[in-house]
Amino acid sequence: MKHTKKSKAFTLVELLVVIAIIGILVGLLLPAVQAAREAARRMQCSNNLKQLALAAHNYESAHKRFPGPAEDSLYGYSFQSKLLPFVEQANLHNLIDYQQPLLTGVAYNPDLNPNLAPVVGQLLAVFLCPSDPGNPFYIEKDQEWAGANYMVNAGPGNGFSYCSREDTFGIAWRGSNVKFSEITDGTSNTLIVAETLFGMRGDDTTDLVDYRTQIKRVSGGGACSATAEDLVARSAMRYEGRRAGQWIRNITYQTFINGFFPPNAKQPDVSHHGECVSGARSQHTGGVNAALADGSVHFLSDSIDLNTWRILHDRRDGEVVQNGLD
Repeated sequence: MKHTKKSKAFTLVELLVVIAIIGILVGLLLPAVQAAREAARRMQCSNNLKQLALAAHNYESAHKRFPGPAEDSLYGYSFQSKLLPFVEQANLHNLIDYQQPLLTGVAYNPDLNPNLAPVVGQLLAVFLCPSDPGNPFYIEKDQEWAGANYMVNAGPGNGFSYCSREDTFGIAWRGSNVKFSEITDGTSNTLIVAETLFGMRGDDTTDLVDYRTQIKRVSGGGACSATAEDLVARSAMRYEGRRAGQWIRNITYQTFINGFFPPNAKQPDVSHHGECVSGARSQHTGGVNAALADGSVHFLSDSIDLNTWRILHDRRDGEVVQNGLD
């Protein structure tokens, strides 16, 4: 008589044990995978800053000065927009006539020059940090603008040095004309570009929803009539999410950054009459990426000494950074 061999199958208990083991292994592996992805994103962010720093070098070499954001708010082209030919965006650059205004109408309520409608919504990879999940697009008067995560150093930010209408001791302000020879602290002691986060788009709010992505709007007195310390202490009129939404425009909360707040400060930036006390921010754990004027890129810790951080934003204070850089 022929005996048939019974095939052995998994019992329900064995199957559940296998599934549980697989779940544990996935749980152990997932943080490592996420950490590896973030490391890659942070590296790409660092590479973008390197490209922008080198583009600024090449611009200075060609024009004998760094890009100067326009002084007139209607001719409000940014530092970043003038780097386009040096980041392989010559075709886009050729669509911009810098002798024509970016904006038309009155300064406090301008309209976009219609000739630039095809330009302002162009999203450029070199301006984006892949770690930021925020919305890079910003809508103003039904026009979509594209933003940038990388902002130019507009000075230490304390006192009146946040005011973009005069020399802020940084690399750029409205009407600036800085040369390498004017970075008297040395290029390895002066920041040129740092990263920030896109604003929380949508309607303004009366309550603070997210200090990282909203700006506190304050009132009282004219532009540049109060110190940064005074403005930061004032109560909010409202909270806005427009930061980093217009890479082409020289308004402070769109393309300027200063050293008043430490990296990833636990309070929102502060805006007053178009001026802004604006800090470096990121989604990286523990710090932000920043490029120095010598072209080097560093990851600067959230715990960096505030005085050291402000020294890095001042091109002529006579101070040398001894530590705090990676």
